[in-house]
Amino acid sequence: MILKRGVVMVRLIEHKKIIAGCIILILIVFTIVIIMLPQRTTEIKNNIVYMSGYYTEYPDKDDPRYYIEFKNDGTYVLMYDDSRRNEENYDEDGDGSRPIIDMYFGKYKIKNGNFLIKPSEEAGVGFKDTVAVKNNRINSYEYINYENDKRTAWRIIQKSKWGKYQLGSLNADKDSLDKQRPYYTLYNKSDIKKLPSSPEEFRKQFKMDKKAEQERLAEQNR
Repeated sequence: MILKRGVVMVRLIEHKKIIAGCIILILIVFTIVIIMLPQRTTEIKNNIVYMSGYYTEYPDKDDPRYYIEFKNDGTYVLMYDDSRRNEENYDEDGDGSRPIIDMYFGKYKIKNGNFLIKPSEEAGVGFKDTVAVKNNRINSYEYINYENDKRTAWRIIQKSKWGKYQLGSLNADKDSLDKQRPYYTLYNKSDIKKLPSSPEEFRKQFKMDKKAEQERLAEQNR
């Protein structure tokens, strides 16, 4: 009888060990998944690229998205990338859309824990279609200098009441994020680790269609 009880006790202990081991394994896997998943940004650091989709969602692989990086010298780089959609998702209902990437360079200031950004330069490229995107071949390039343009609007990266940073337009009072217009929640997981530091560096990433380049130069020299 005593021997049977001992066997039962041993089995119970082994059973508990197996259950405990399974629980520990589940917790480890859960922790790894949490660490690997994109997290909404609660702290902004210099020289780190943050990414956003529309409103609160992390972008799917074919969604447009923003990237932003703040530099130690008080400047920032903002990229809007709408070059990842499938071909059938451009020019819907004849809206004329095509793959594009726009870059904004400027200075930022911090006010009440929020980041205010204003571009001094903008550069943008356009692609004929998604095949051109894959080949890294552009058919348009545009550069704008905003240094002396007082009409250039500020944007804001503001902490929400839940402590998550969101990018968007300033409201009419120029003191907070305008939730009546599109806004973008920043995430700490970006598929780009470093953004171009100047319009020139950005332009050098692409090859340009020869005919389009000739037309651009002719327009520039007029």
